[in-house]
Amino acid sequence: MRLRISRLCVFTWRDGQLVCDDPVRRRQMALSSGAQRLLHRFADWMDVERAEDAESRLIGQLLAAHVLVEQGSAEHRFEEARGPWAQWGTAATYYHLASRNPSDEKFTSAAEDTAWLVENLPNRPQPSGLKEYPDAERIPLSRGDDSPLARSDLAQVLRARRSTRKFDAGKPLSEGQLAALLRWVGGPLHEVRPEGLRPAVLKASPSPGALHALEIYPVVLNVTGVAPGIYHYHSGAHALEALRPGPLDRERITHWCGDQTYLGDTGVLLLYTAVLERTAWKYRTGRVYRTLFMELGHFSQTAYLVGTALGLGMLFTAATRDAEIEDALGLDWTKEILLGLNGVGIPAEDEVARQRAMLAGGTADFSFAGDAWDGRDA
Repeated sequence: MRLRISRLCVFTWRDGQLVCDDPVRRRQMALSSGAQRLLHRFADWMDVERAEDAESRLIGQLLAAHVLVEQGSAEHRFEEARGPWAQWGTAATYYHLASRNPSDEKFTSAAEDTAWLVENLPNRPQPSGLKEYPDAERIPLSRGDDSPLARSDLAQVLRARRSTRKFDAGKPLSEGQLAALLRWVGGPLHEVRPEGLRPAVLKASPSPGALHALEIYPVVLNVTGVAPGIYHYHSGAHALEALRPGPLDRERITHWCGDQTYLGDTGVLLLYTAVLERTAWKYRTGRVYRTLFMELGHFSQTAYLVGTALGLGMLFTAATRDAEIEDALGLDWTKEILLGLNGVGIPAEDEVARQRAMLAGGTADFSFAGDAWDGRDA
């Protein structure tokens, strides 16, 4: 038979010990020094004769443990049938498999989970669901004029929702538009007080466990009544906290956003981050990392719909230089990470006309920007 090392296993050193991590079966195995020496020979397919000596027995153990796979076996076919995962790389494949629940996965009930959390509060205190910068200047926001939402037909807003990439850089957002957008996207609407735990906030967007890991950092570029700069949205006070006052040049914004030039024409960027400890406190498996991006999607869609009702141009992107933005926000990636952003601005006149025509039954097309990212001329 011909054997090689599994292409799905990941090997790491932990406390001086080589560990094989099998994401398919979600188990870790410490490898003996003999196994470590042996595995080097199986980097590619190697013919093995069946025998009863010590080395052959060790090979058999590694095969039974799925560290080695046999050519033509079910395990080999499973590894080869990777599809798009092959181009997405080892890290993405590993995480997906490691966080993929098997058929025999055991789940605890909500009551059992809450009882465990309350019982363990002395050693695992519940983190705050509200972030604030006490030393930053706090700028109260108006309630904002959200009367267009009350006048809007939901079906019409859903049909009108589009990603805009042509903005009028000379036209600012109003403070009221920004305030209304932030209040609906990140502001609290209700509060539930579970016994023994911190109050749980309910927002327009759902959140796993009502923990609301997401924070919003508005980068103000052109908003009437709000000075340019980097802010944090204090959802409890409905206020902006000034982190880095002063204008940001278009080139820096473009660089942050994967060289997408049109983002420099927006009035504000809403940067979304996740405070990891909020979610990790309740959900103690790596699968929960998936839910951070689900929550991001909910927030972004709420922003899209509210922005559309307010007559604003909206877009979302995750094509960002994360490390640089996190550095600008002063974040520690082990505690809080960037997820993505919404760009918000005033659509250019020809873009407004195009979207209205499409809504009226005209030819459907994308919003094409001046950086020719799509291969077309502006």
